[in-house]
This record gives sequence, C-alpha cells and structure tokens, in this order.
Amino acid sequence: MQARSSRALLALCALIPSIGFSTQLALTDYLAQVQEKNQGIVANKLVAEGTSERENEGRLIFRPSIFANGQITVDKKPVANPAVQGDRADSQYLTAGLMENFNFGLKAQVGYTIFHTKIYNAGQTFVPISDYNDGIAKIELSQSLWRNIWGRENKAQADLIDTQTKTAKHIANFTVLTTLATAESIYWSLSQSRKVIKVQQDNLTRAQQIRSWNQRRITSGLAEKSDFLQADSNLRLSEYQLQNALQQQNILQRNFNSMRGIDGNAVTEELQPVAVNELKSLTPPSKTELREDTKAAFEQQNFAKANAALAIERNKPTFEVFGSYAFNGRNPERGEAISNSFGSDHTTTALGLRFVAPLDFGTVSDTINGYKKEKIAAEYNYQRKVFDQDREWNDLLTKFHDAKVRLDLVEKIDEAQRSKTLNERTRLNNGRTTTFQVLNFELDLAAADVQRIQTETDLLNIYAQLKIFSAEGAK
Repeated sequence: MQARSSRALLALCALIPSIGFSTQLALTDYLAQVQEKNQGIVANKLVAEGTSERENEGRLIFRPSIFANGQITVDKKPVANPAVQGDRADSQYLTAGLMENFNFGLKAQVGYTIFHTKIYNAGQTFVPISDYNDGIAKIELSQSLWRNIWGRENKAQADLIDTQTKTAKHIANFTVLTTLATAESIYWSLSQSRKVIKVQQDNLTRAQQIRSWNQRRITSGLAEKSDFLQADSNLRLSEYQLQNALQQQNILQRNFNSMRGIDGNAVTEELQPVAVNELKSLTPPSKTELREDTKAAFEQQNFAKANAALAIERNKPTFEVFGSYAFNGRNPERGEAISNSFGSDHTTTALGLRFVAPLDFGTVSDTINGYKKEKIAAEYNYQRKVFDQDREWNDLLTKFHDAKVRLDLVEKIDEAQRSKTLNERTRLNNGRTTTFQVLNFELDLAAADVQRIQTETDLLNIYAQLKIFSAEGAK
C-alpha cells in the first residue's frame, strides 16, 4: 500500500511537467502580460494618465471665462395707474462677455447687454416711446482688501485641486509598482518551487530504494527490523515533503495566473531559470529621492496646507472695493441702440464698497485653529513617511547583502552535504556503514538543497522589493 502511494505521488510529479512547457516565458514577458491583463494595473495606469493630464486643472481659476445669459419676461402684474403705466410690459435681454480672476485678488468682467422693452396701453404723454431697445457695454472691477487679498483664497483653491490630482497620480503609480513587484516575486517563487519539487521527488525515489533494500535484507535475515522501520519512516516523511511542495506550487500557480488575469491553476509555460552567477552579481537598483507613496504623502501635506489657507481666508470678513463703467444707448431701432451704446454721451459710473463679516467669532477662531493643527499633523505625517521610506530601504539593503552572504554559505553547505552523502552511499554499498547513517545524510542533503533554493528565492524577492524604490521600477 505504501509503495503504491509513493508511486502515485511520483506519477503526479511526472504528470505536472508533462502538461507541456512548450514555450519559455521570460520574466519581462510575464510582467508585460501582467501590465496588459491585470485589471487593477490597467485601472491604475489610466488613473495615472488621467491625473497627469489634469495636473494643472487648478490654473483654470485664473483663466478667462466666457459667459452668456438671456431672459424673456411677460409682466402683467397690476400697476397703480394703468392709463399712465400701461397694463403689460414685455422684455427680452441677452448679455455676454468675458470674466477673469487675477492672482492678486482682482475680479474683472467685460460684457455687452442688449435689452428690448415693449409697454402695452401706456399713455404717450408719460411714456412717449413704448417700444425701444437698450444697448449697454460695461466693465466691472472688484478688488479684495481683506478676504482673498492678493488672491490667497483663489490660490488655495487652485492648490487644493492640484494637490488632490497629484496625490491620486502618485498613489496609482505606487499601486502599479507594488503589484509588479509582487508579480515578480511570484514568478521567481514559482520557478524555484519547481526546483524544490525536483529535489523532493529525487529524495522520495531514494527513500523508496532504501526502503526496498532494507525489506530485502530483512527477508534474507541480514538486517534488523529497526532499520526497515527507520527507512519506512523516512519514506513517509519524504512523501509528506513532496506533497507539501506540490500544494505550495499549486497556490503559487494560481497566484501567478491571477496576476495576469487568468482564473486557473495550470501554468503551461516553462519559466526562466535562475542563473546563479547572475544572482551573485546582482547589485541594488538606484534609489530615487522619494518613493511614489512618499510623494503622495508630500502632496497630502500640501493639500492640508492649502485647505487650511482656504479655510482661513474663507472665514475672514469680506471687504471689497468695486467699480463699473458703462456706455448706454437707447433707440426704437436695435441697430441704432447698439451704435449709440459705444458713444460717451450716456455713460454710467459706479463706485462702492462691500463688507460682510461673520459674527460667531468663537466658532470661526476654533475652525481656523483646527485647520492649522491638521496642517501641522500632515507635516509630521510626511516627515514620518520619509523616515519610514529610508528605514525600509536600509532594511532591505541589509537583508539583500545578508541574503548574498547566506547564499555563499548555503552553497558551501550544499556542496559539503553532497560530497558526504555520495561517500556514505558508497560505504553503504560496500557494507561499511548503516542505513540509519545514510538516511540521515540523505535528509541533510535534501534540506541543504531546499535551503539553497529558498535562499536564492529570498534574494530575488528582496531585489523585487528594492525595485519599488527605483525610478525604473519592475521591468
């Protein structure tokens, strides 16, 4: 029964490669598939592209705008003296022009308005012209003297829009980088898992042979039962280790496919093997000053500053000086009214002040203080983010160099274990050692092989994480 179980497990191992590694899938090709088919990456790339295109959206606050509006009115409300004022007044107007906010707090508006008025049944003595047109060319200026002085409120609004956009862009870029780093780690882990399975498969084959050999010796009366039981126990352990490796590989294959938008366990491609010499010569990628998520924290700090500045300005009293100058023309004929409106005979000049102030001074003061504290908190968060970024980079560098040192050591251990095991097998065949000793050496060799492969995988995974700090990222 035990032999059939082992043979079935080995058959399963043989079946997995026979699915057909018809083509080799290099890391660069796999990452290209992930970038193309992973919906999360596609979405975040679109977010990054979209936010890049609207990075200067806040500037629109200081750009000219065109405006236009019109209205038709039919007024039949009662009047004090219908014989004099008429019993109905119809009017239509259309106004259009340009307006702009300047960055020093000035608002300017230039426009033209055409009115048409018709009064029904009014006395000609009091209303000699009951059907007429008005043309008005007008310029209006308003300068802030307190709230929004020097355009502070408008600038804060622009900064608020821009920092939100940049934050979203950096978060999207960071998500893409981390997803690709995860995909690279999964790629190498799966590639290395196939090596582990080969080691465990060979170990199981050797365990079967040693068990069969001891069974024959017991039958011939040349060995103790304890030797057979030890060999049988080793076989069961080898089966467990192989089964565990297969289960781990199945999880990796599912994650591998999931990263490239495939729902399934089968990975039919041959993966790029790890070149040990290249692995030893790996050097850490160059580090950018700020990682993408740190850039997002920097923009969040700017957002808090802009939000605080906007709140402070918004809660200040409004104090403005404004003025307007208009050219007017009136005539029953629309063309004449428009022509007359560009003359200086009938002008209108207006100058004034506006003042509005909140009366709940306590709430205003508390609100402003609250925004100031949020701004300070954002500054601390950014400082901490920079600290964490540098600490994570230094920790990864230490792990990277430690992994290279461990790789050199584990290779030497693996080489020593292999020489020791080969020598002990020869001694066993010559009857100069015990089965127990060979079994221990076989286990030591398998453990050394697995440890070497795991160390290689750790080094590759650390290298993939280091790429998150690089301008090039995972490629």
